[in-house]
Amino acid sequence: MKFSEQWLREWIDLPVDREALMSQLTMAGLEVDGCEPVAAEFEGVVVAEILEIEPHPEADRLNLCRVTAGGENLQIVCGAPGLFVGMKAPLARVGASIPAPDGAESPFLIRKAKLRGVESHGMLCSPAELGLSEDHSGLMQLPSDAPVGTDLRTYLALDDVSIELDLTPNRGDCLGMLGLARESAVLNQLEFRVPRTPEVTVNSDASVPIRIESPEGCIRYQGRVIEGIDPDARTPVWMQEKLRRSGLRSIDPLVDVTNFVLLELGQPMHAFDLDRLDGGIVVRQAGDGEQLTLLDGREITLDPSHLLIADEKKPLALAGIMGGEGSSVTSATRSVFLECACFAPLAIAGRARAFGLHTDSSHRFERGVDHALQARAMERATSLILEIAGGRAGPVVEQTGAVPV
Repeated sequence: MKFSEQWLREWIDLPVDREALMSQLTMAGLEVDGCEPVAAEFEGVVVAEILEIEPHPEADRLNLCRVTAGGENLQIVCGAPGLFVGMKAPLARVGASIPAPDGAESPFLIRKAKLRGVESHGMLCSPAELGLSEDHSGLMQLPSDAPVGTDLRTYLALDDVSIELDLTPNRGDCLGMLGLARESAVLNQLEFRVPRTPEVTVNSDASVPIRIESPEGCIRYQGRVIEGIDPDARTPVWMQEKLRRSGLRSIDPLVDVTNFVLLELGQPMHAFDLDRLDGGIVVRQAGDGEQLTLLDGREITLDPSHLLIADEKKPLALAGIMGGEGSSVTSATRSVFLECACFAPLAIAGRARAFGLHTDSSHRFERGVDHALQARAMERATSLILEIAGGRAGPVVEQTGAVPV
């Protein structure tokens, strides 16, 4: 379990410093395995806004950008794709230092330069150029309300660390910020804050029927349809940062929300593309020799020991482990079926390893997920999706299996 110290302190006003916190957790049986900064060292990088864009007179792949970073306007030569007027992005001013591109220890100093005969007074940066990710595809797009001229380290609160815990199998309750905050509160005899989830307004009648044919393997299964999602929505930077600092890569708003809820509450979730489903959802054992293509593109052959999520015609996902490629959300997805379930540990244990898998979902279900958590997680995920990507939420449909002992 990897978590951001700063995120934990959003939940609880801890009276101890970092070293004391790590010692507390280790002595409580939540052994700290490591601690590392959440960002590489850089300075002199600020929030900038692009005011004008013109093609470079001597280079087809370069643009001349007039930007403001608080105070005077600057001319920046930039070759990144996807630029637009009004875009906010990190600007390394002249005199700034950023991580060296070749991985060397010495920082790279930004100087005034001439690119194909045109002066450039700084550099607009991608996440990779700041050591925040491996994404070289374009500039790091900041929120439209990011205050121009603000130091980027301050704006993103990058003076933080990621702490990695080596949890024993009996402490599955601490595989989420909720459990960690509760444990830290007990250790320090304090109250902790639980993020407020607005009540979701149901404004659609759309639903998908659910049938549980393997009640011993599925304790509870909830599903909800969300229609009319904006395909152009972007995951907010605050969520991208929380995912990144916990070791997860931002993919798209739908996947990011389910991963965020997994990290926040410890509840795995999954989103299916509604238009790729045939009929209702069936939780059942696999047929002998039945095949499923997983999200990673691998085709696996199943047997009756494997618990499946299926529709009326085909398997959709290896329950509690990984979704299938044939029902995954894509850039064309407009409506989703959101799954929030509790699977019995014995129905999941060992199944992932048999296929050489170890997922965040299987790691939690093998250790036991609170079977009373699903309603809360469904509301949290729904409210976040509606906030980020819009849409209309249908009613929650629920079926229950065997009552856990």
